[in-house]
Amino acid sequence: MTVLILHGVGGYAGIHWLQWMHDELVAESYTVIMPTLPNSDRPDRKQWLQVIKNAVKDVNISELIIVGHSLGVPAALDFIEQVGGKVKALISVSGFSDNYGSPINDFYMREKNIDFVKVKEHLEKSFVIYADDDPHVPQTSLQLLADSLGVEPIVIPHGGHFNSDTKFKKEFPLLLEIINNIE
Repeated sequence: MTVLILHGVGGYAGIHWLQWMHDELVAESYTVIMPTLPNSDRPDRKQWLQVIKNAVKDVNISELIIVGHSLGVPAALDFIEQVGGKVKALISVSGFSDNYGSPINDFYMREKNIDFVKVKEHLEKSFVIYADDDPHVPQTSLQLLADSLGVEPIVIPHGGHFNSDTKFKKEFPLLLEIINNIE
């Protein structure tokens, strides 16, 4: 099984709990791909998609689990929408799919809408995790992603945006448990 870990806007490979996740998965014999997506302070949507495609070009898509944090989730959805075959799973952490008006994400999100008919055709399983107090993404946008994927979200009390400002800055055991239970 291969796990692709995607950071969000302003991030890089290994930020927050991502390095811990990488190390835990490697220790459990997963293949892990964790690219630093370019220009993360003002990402180009097409460029991020191309980096993701290049990163997984030799991966069996049916054995691919994608973990996305925040803006890494729309990037993952763009990839899933276009992929040939079915991705094993998508795990969204503080992810969204709509342009909810945040200046930091608006330029990226206004480029296109995600086609959830195609996404669901190309995705075997999906999980949506968010906190009840996310200070960056509105609850309606977090829930909209779960609704669009047709899944019941996992809502964690007081998790914030699951970044360095929260108790999840170094570890995220629930995420590891979810990955280990994907069949």
